[in-house]
Order: sequence, then structure tokens, then C-alpha cells
Amino acid sequence: MRMLKFRSRSVRMIVQQWLAIVLFVPVFGGCDRDAERSSEQDDSSEQPVDVLVVVLDTVRADKLSAYGYPRPSSPQVDAVAAAGVVFEDVTAPSSWTWPSHASLFTGLGPWEHGAHASAKQSAVGEVGDHWGLQALRTDVPTLAEKFAGAGYRTVSLAANHFLDPKLGLTRGFEVAETHRDLALSKRVVELIDEPDERPLFLFVNIMIAHHPWEVYPAPWSMAHKGTLSDRERAPEWARKFLLKEAPGLDFYQIPEGDSSGGFRQLMKGELTIPESDMHMVDDLYTGGITAADYLLNRMLTAWTKTRPNGVVAVTSDHGEYLGEHGLWDHGKTVFSQVVQVPLVVAAPGRLPASTRIQTPVSMHDLHDTVLDLANVQTDTPRSLMAVVSGESTPRPIQAKAWASPRWSASMGGRFEHDWSLYREGDMALVFSSGGDRLLFDVSKDPAMTTDRSDALPGVLAELWSRAETAFPEQQTESSSPNMSAELVNELQMLGYLD
Repeated sequence: MRMLKFRSRSVRMIVQQWLAIVLFVPVFGGCDRDAERSSEQDDSSEQPVDVLVVVLDTVRADKLSAYGYPRPSSPQVDAVAAAGVVFEDVTAPSSWTWPSHASLFTGLGPWEHGAHASAKQSAVGEVGDHWGLQALRTDVPTLAEKFAGAGYRTVSLAANHFLDPKLGLTRGFEVAETHRDLALSKRVVELIDEPDERPLFLFVNIMIAHHPWEVYPAPWSMAHKGTLSDRERAPEWARKFLLKEAPGLDFYQIPEGDSSGGFRQLMKGELTIPESDMHMVDDLYTGGITAADYLLNRMLTAWTKTRPNGVVAVTSDHGEYLGEHGLWDHGKTVFSQVVQVPLVVAAPGRLPASTRIQTPVSMHDLHDTVLDLANVQTDTPRSLMAVVSGESTPRPIQAKAWASPRWSASMGGRFEHDWSLYREGDMALVFSSGGDRLLFDVSKDPAMTTDRSDALPGVLAELWSRAETAFPEQQTESSSPNMSAELVNELQMLGYLD
């Protein structure tokens, strides 16, 4: 557990001085400027503009204060939102890191770009075994390649090792590095301050909110420090999953004598968290979100000093199940808890401040949007600039998760099938390759708790007539990611590999 130990200590070093959220002052360079610019400033908008895209890994929208969560979980995201546009209804194209990042970098759905889980034996495998990771198509240009072609310096700094350059998603980045969260925040600040005459496209992935859940200095998270620091004081259900180097929980670890980790035990019914203790789960998860938001604050403090008029976009690759639908963790399925993500975009002089958009959009629409805002590409059919201007989006909202060979073998049931989401307006169809068809009215039931398929058979049939052909798999060129033993170990620590 040396890697987890390093992660815990390094994060505590960042936030040990952060005694209360009220001491955490959010920043954003354009937040107090008028959205209307002079004609001279408008002319300058045709010049190259710096672009920062931040993915808050594993952050679901409904747990951010910017999206109505009752606690101040995201003061820095709130500040970016005040400076720009909040898209209130955003669906990620898949429910885990690999396919969603590939969609952000290509503007395509996972069924188009090819980077997703796969049962095919041709997919890349763990050393000595097959676990099913399909590579990004090599014939699809990436966002970084497009910015590089326009003369930008392109940099990817990520805490998630799926963004390791050996795996191929970061094709086109001049610099692509992976760091633990503390080192990541320092590296981002250093890079922002590096002199370079070229405009900068900077991509950052912050991973603190991802499980394991450590106690962070948000007051509601800190309330559990004593309980989770002492095995005798911890609830019985939690004792086998206590972090060894810091207060917190690790449901990825397989306790001695058990055959599976905590998340799988929860979904199998072998482990139960009493309803009276579920607040602890929410407190730990949202405490991690606030820690991620704090790192965002450190980065934006440096960014706004030198690039106050740059474009800043903050989103997430997927959310997290916290027991909804009998599910935990993420991936494998596509209910709202794992595909509803935040998206806030601030671009002084280009986007109006303090604007909220209710029109449903897709997370990977951000690909075309930043190209549009930076004047890098004129052909941007999925740019959200049109939505901000009041236009509707006639295309459906789609997401897909592929069956995991390992989860199918160990868990069976719903994990044996691919799952897809197809939505038009407020009606969302969730269906599986095993024949499941569930219909939800997300305007009244955003958590997808009530299946309306029996009550609305006509709506179900109409949506299905289009949904069943809406996910054509592209069969084109791809290369195999290089899975080193070190990288496999990193992914095991995050629960992606057994």
C-alpha cells in the first residue's frame, strides 16, 4: 500500500493549513468584469486565446454547490460559474475515465472513437491476462493535435494514470505527464509561469474525489476523523475497509479472508451499510470534491494572474454511485448518478457572466466549444455557443457503458450486458444488450428511480425505434496501449484491475 500512503500524506500536506471552508477564498480573473466589451476588446477576441480545461475526476453534478448541493462543496467552481456559463443538464458519454476522456479529446461518442471496455480478446490486457481495454482510433484527430496545428503549446497534466501518454489518449500533447495530486498542483502552477510566446492549451485532471475516500478538511468530512481513525470506534461494517495511513475508507481493498472488495460485497449483498450511516458516505465523498475544488483554486490563482482573459472550462468525466440502484463505484451502467456531470465555462468577452443554461447537452460538446471560443476551428457543429445564444439542440443525448469481462465473470447479472442511454427532451431510455428497457421522465425524476415504460408504452416504442440503431460501432484503425507493470499497479490501486 506504499502508493496509497504517499497519496494520503501528500494531500494532507496541501490542506493541513485549510482549517475551515470560510478561509478558502475562490478566485477568477474575469468574475467581476462586465460581460459586454468595447469594440476594441471585441477585435482582440480574434487573437489566439489561452485555454484551460479541467476535469474533476469522478465528480457528479448534484454534489456541487454550484448545482444546488446544500453544503459549500465547490466554492471555486461557484466562482467560475459566476464568471461564465453553467450548463445545468450535462451528460457524459460514458461512466468511466477511459471512454469519457477519449470523447472529450475527439468530440465523438465512445462507439465512434473506439476507446472503451471490450470483451474482444484483441483488446489490450493486463500482464498475463485479459481485462478488455480497447484503444482510441488512430485515424481520429484529437483536440491537442488541433490546437498544436494552430500554433499552441499543448500540455496535459493528470493525476489519473489512464492519461499516461503510453496509453494513447494524450496524442498531440507536446507535454503529457502524470503526477499525484500534490505534485500535480505544483506542476500546473510552475508550467503556467513558464515563459513561452505561444498561446497555451492546458488540460488538467484532478483526481482527489475518486475513491478511496479520505477524511479531508471540509467540516462535514472532518466530523468522521475520530471514528475512522480507530478500529474500535468505527462502525462494524467499516472496520475491514479503514485506510491504513489516514482516516478514511477504501472499498477497493480485499480484506484478508474475503474474496472481493467492499464495493463488490455491497452489490452482492454481502455487506450492508445501515441507512443511519449513509450520511458518512456522502460526507466523505463530498469532502473529496471540496479538496479537488481547493486544488482548482490553487491552479486558477496562478492562471488568472497571467491569463485573466483566457478560457476556463471545468467539467467531469463521470460521477459515482453511492448505493443508488443497488450500485456503487462507477462504470458498467449509465444511470444519472454516473453520467450527470458538471460543466461550467468562463470566457471573458466571449461568454456572458452568471448565465445558466437548462438545455440538455453532452459533456463532449466541450470539444467543439473550446475550438470555437479560441477561433482554432470554424467547423464546430457541436459548439455550445449556439446553445448559449438560445438555440436548441436537435440531436439526442447518448451514453454507453460496455460489459466488463472481469465483472461479468465475478458478478454476473446486469454486469454481463452493455448498457446504453438514449434521451430526447425529458424522456430517457436506458436499455441493455440483455433486453432490459427502462423509461424515465428526468424532468420529474432526475435520479431515475421510477420506470415509466409500462405507463408510457407508446413513448417507449418511439424512442426504441431510434435508439436501437443509434450506437453503431466504428471498426477502424487503432493501436494497442502499452501496459507496463507499473501502470497496471497504479490502475489496481484505483480499483480498475483486480
